[in-house]
Amino acid sequence: MGVTDNFFTLGGDSIISIQVVSRARQAGIRFTPKDLFQQQTVQRLAMVAEVGEPDGLGEQGLVSGVSALSPVQQWFFEQEIPERQRWNQSVLLKPLSPMDPQRLEQALQALISHHDGLRLSFDPQTLTASYRALEQQQPLPAPLWHKTVADLDELERLADQAQGSLGLEQGPLVRAVLFELPNAEQRLLLVVHHLVVDGVSWRILLEDLQDAYKQLLAGQAIRFSPKTVSFKRWVEHLQAYSQSAALLRQLPYWQAQGIADAAQLPCDNPQGSLQNRHAQTVYTRLDATLTRQLLQDTAAAYRTQINDLLLAALARVVCRWTGQHSTLIQLEGHGREELVEQLDLTRTLGWFTSMFPVNLTPAAGIADSIKQIKEQLRAVPDRGIGFGLLRYLGDEPTRQVLSQCAVPRITFNYLGQFDGSFDAEGGVLFVPANEAKGAEHSPLASLGNWLSLNGQVYGAELTLGWTFSAQMFSEPVIQRLADEYASELEQLIEHCCQPQHRGLTPSDFPLANLSQQQLDELPVSACAIDDVYALSPMQRGMLFHTLYEPQGSSYTNQVRLDVEGLDPQRFQAAWQATVDARDVLRSSFVWQGLEHPVQVVHPHISVPFTLLDWQGRADLVAELDARALAELEQGFDLMQAPLLRLVLIRVDARRYHLIYTNHHILMDGWSASQLMGEVLQRYSGETLALNAGRYRDYIQWLHRQDAEASERFWKEQLLTLNEPTHLARAIAHTPVAGLRALYGEQRQVLDESITQRLRSLA
Repeated sequence: MGVTDNFFTLGGDSIISIQVVSRARQAGIRFTPKDLFQQQTVQRLAMVAEVGEPDGLGEQGLVSGVSALSPVQQWFFEQEIPERQRWNQSVLLKPLSPMDPQRLEQALQALISHHDGLRLSFDPQTLTASYRALEQQQPLPAPLWHKTVADLDELERLADQAQGSLGLEQGPLVRAVLFELPNAEQRLLLVVHHLVVDGVSWRILLEDLQDAYKQLLAGQAIRFSPKTVSFKRWVEHLQAYSQSAALLRQLPYWQAQGIADAAQLPCDNPQGSLQNRHAQTVYTRLDATLTRQLLQDTAAAYRTQINDLLLAALARVVCRWTGQHSTLIQLEGHGREELVEQLDLTRTLGWFTSMFPVNLTPAAGIADSIKQIKEQLRAVPDRGIGFGLLRYLGDEPTRQVLSQCAVPRITFNYLGQFDGSFDAEGGVLFVPANEAKGAEHSPLASLGNWLSLNGQVYGAELTLGWTFSAQMFSEPVIQRLADEYASELEQLIEHCCQPQHRGLTPSDFPLANLSQQQLDELPVSACAIDDVYALSPMQRGMLFHTLYEPQGSSYTNQVRLDVEGLDPQRFQAAWQATVDARDVLRSSFVWQGLEHPVQVVHPHISVPFTLLDWQGRADLVAELDARALAELEQGFDLMQAPLLRLVLIRVDARRYHLIYTNHHILMDGWSASQLMGEVLQRYSGETLALNAGRYRDYIQWLHRQDAEASERFWKEQLLTLNEPTHLARAIAHTPVAGLRALYGEQRQVLDESITQRLRSLA
């Protein structure tokens, strides 16, 4: 992996981003999942990352007291669910070497002590959760059962008992069973109630359980990584944000998603039972080659993430099945979003899942479908967490409005890649086992939806399960859907892996304010675009004047220098490295057909560098002046980057004359000095620190400013002025006969003492 490799083209996703942030923070490097999504490469991430102890760690002691419920927990208690205590998530594992029951029990107890969420109890009447004190925990049954079984049937029977052994009000919420098999192998079943665990939590839980057990094997005391923000504090944060004006502005978006026609499915028996006892699951599978291509080779074509392609394929298949132009999908996200306040949740256990409806409308063609679905997903505010906040924590009118919206009949949840959690090279203690692990839900409880798609990557292969009720759908119908989905995914993968298929969408360039059509019509190929953003006010002014006077040279700057002992090749390389490092130097400008001009940053631009040998020229000075004038008069085509040129002319054995010409729209005087300094540093072999920022950061800052407030401020400041200040009137002078009004220049040099006093004052 290189420092410029893109996170998403390497197969990264939102869940992996949380793991990356967590590992980095353990190493003393701080950045957020949002930073990783925005910067996408190690090189760019280094510009925003900080080194040192993380801020805002959670309480390192035991969390206590009463907590309100999160939106998804409130959704759980709103449903009619028989045997609520049996709504679990579980894994059955195969230890790679025999596990000692006593050490395993110690590790589990330490895990429950460390992760406060595992000590919760729930009150369905008050819709609250309470943290149990450890001394109250002692009378509870031990979290570990150690069982010897005669065969796999007995294993399944005992596993089913374990699935039903949890309790919401009195506990426990965690059950582990270590099975001893007749062939001397072991199996470890871990069962956790879904109210306190989700997909990200499982990765934390399995990592910590293994670390604790390994420490005990080595005779060490158990030490976990520091806690992050508690689930209790997170819910308090959600409650505060749910009353904000920013969140309320999302309401029209969520109302628009609830389109009834898009929610309809051609169900064989809509009145059929949706109970778990009628559940069946069929599968869509991609082999290792297709999975690798999906994860690593497809993202570059349209700057997508894996969910974009999975949902583009799903929308196309479902719309063909229903005959509708769009389909309403309930998406599930990890829910650990950065809202107003940055709270570190990377190592917090809990049910954070966000569930939200999205109306997806594919196009006729593959390329347009990918672009449209990608944009529809990017339009989801706050990655979907706002729907649950408004629906369950909003005021009464808001909750009523959203409760009456159309309900999606398809749920989609991509759980990410699990190979990293069971990497043998990483010293794992166990891997997933294939035997039956008992029923996680009561057979009388309802399925999560009419159709539920749950996908994950394990063993380098993508598997998506389609779960449905056999009382409502026939298995051949759903199997055909699953097969068509596999075929559609293969077509999308093949399309994206062909180099001629490249495309950009408006969400790639949020500072440009361009439509899809305007992006498609840019006079630059997609592969030659790194970024697109608006111009600063000063740049807009310069562009206007340059277009108004195309033959003028008012904004063409030139520097001429005599340099001795220069290595031309090394000098050229230093300039090229500097242009590679500075995005603004790789910018061109586009205005034709656009309401507002934009600047286009190119991924790589070769520096125009002309090397001439004029030794022995008779009229050298005049020829140098003529060449410099020609460079000025040539000017620049603002649509062609780079807007700078270098001419290096050898005038004798050791001396060179440099003519450096550039357009002022790229940089100001201070920046020009900075540029020359960086070139000379690189020329001398210095390694420069990564740039602290990019020009786009300034454009983004401008976009965030309150223009109306600025206008009010300056109007107040200038209110008493009704005419320009004329310098001539302010200076007493004696009229000089015959003196005409002319422009002039007066220079004044301040001595060292005054200069030092000015610096001190500043």
